[in-house]
Amino acid sequence: MSAVQRRTEVGGGLRTSAASAPSPLRVGLALGVSWVTMLGHNLHELPLAVSDLENTGPLLVALVLSVAYWRRGGSRAVQWAILGWALLNLVIGGIVTVLPLPILPFVPEQSLDHYLAHAVYTVGQVPLVLVAVAALRRPPHPHASH
Repeated sequence: MSAVQRRTEVGGGLRTSAASAPSPLRVGLALGVSWVTMLGHNLHELPLAVSDLENTGPLLVALVLSVAYWRRGGSRAVQWAILGWALLNLVIGGIVTVLPLPILPFVPEQSLDHYLAHAVYTVGQVPLVLVAVAALRRPPHPHASH
């Protein structure tokens, strides 16, 4: 019996993210929040339309990941892909690209408005990181492809 199971049985219903895998709806919503905050940043800060590849490409990735989780939520490959996507958006999109780093092919604006846009973008990735980590904390599904 795991510590989570023991706490659940003894504690009268105490549950943690390790006790059950996130539902496909929850993962889909987290992917949606992730994309919407990225889109909000792009529309606010960049001369992009919703239909531009910089916006539709990430939407397509989010949709593919959502369908993959719906069909094969127990797959470690799907779970790691979702976590990788979340961390890529959080670290690169939300944090690195707001910093005036010489490795970037552009010089980001250093203003409160720009920092706030990136803060919203970054916070929007947190639910996706959390659901991906919760999925990965579950024991592997015996029939899931890796």
